[in-house]
Amino acid sequence: MLASRSSLACLAANSAVRNLDTIRRIWVSAAILCLLCFTSLAAEQKLVKISSHKTDNETEFYVENLQNADVTVTIEMELVNLVSPEKLPYTATIPPRSKVKMFSVSPSDSAQDSSWSYTYYATWGSLNVAHDDTYIYHLPYRPGEAFPVSQGFHGKYSHTGGDCFSIDFKMPEGTPVLAAREGVVVGIKDDSDIGGSDKKFEWDANYVLIKHSDGTLGHYVHLKKDGVRVKLGQTVSAGDVIALSGNTGHSTGPHLHFAVFKAQSGKQRETFSIKYRVTPLMADILSEGRSYKAF
Repeated sequence: MLASRSSLACLAANSAVRNLDTIRRIWVSAAILCLLCFTSLAAEQKLVKISSHKTDNETEFYVENLQNADVTVTIEMELVNLVSPEKLPYTATIPPRSKVKMFSVSPSDSAQDSSWSYTYYATWGSLNVAHDDTYIYHLPYRPGEAFPVSQGFHGKYSHTGGDCFSIDFKMPEGTPVLAAREGVVVGIKDDSDIGGSDKKFEWDANYVLIKHSDGTLGHYVHLKKDGVRVKLGQTVSAGDVIALSGNTGHSTGPHLHFAVFKAQSGKQRETFSIKYRVTPLMADILSEGRSYKAF
């Protein structure tokens, strides 16, 4: 959950991530610009930086993507005596390591006072991709090994909403995790050794994020501290060792969480119902409670 810290400042703020989402609320008036930050009590990670630039009769809003992956941002505005030529709320995907002008606002009546406030939300991934449903995924562990699916699609514990097509594989800590599909590493975290069943640990999960050829992202989560075996920008093939499994973040026991997704908005992601190679000649959707041997 988000927890607020007493940090009022002018023209500077940190942003926070909830399930890899960032939320910041900013109130602005003609006299003063102050920022109220909502930050994690654990380690923070900034996805984007929001800034504004005022000209004589217009205020422009910019988003800078601080990550090596696409990030989608939604900005909700509250305007007093201000209008925008763009449709609001405004949602757009920002390319990696780039700064983009989102929209501008200007007074409806220049003789009257005006003010604005906004809330922004950001999450990994692009709006403008379509999953290749013909792709058959590898099980993300070594050939000959078998592990049970402890939580499958639409799992009641946590696989709901934007995570509904995620899979949890129950496996001992330190199990080699293999890439289920080829791609480029665009996100990593492996500095956490904290985890538990309380949702306050959501911030502490280690992960690897891989961008696929169709633009979707593969997300490998709850990895062991110092367990990532790849680097940002590295190209990996299906079956390459990318990490060691663990029990970090919001977790009730050692396991690997895996999902393939795109952004639906800055607030939400969309996971995909994917098929895995379950025999040398057969692909299928995995069932909760069953064990599957990798080939």
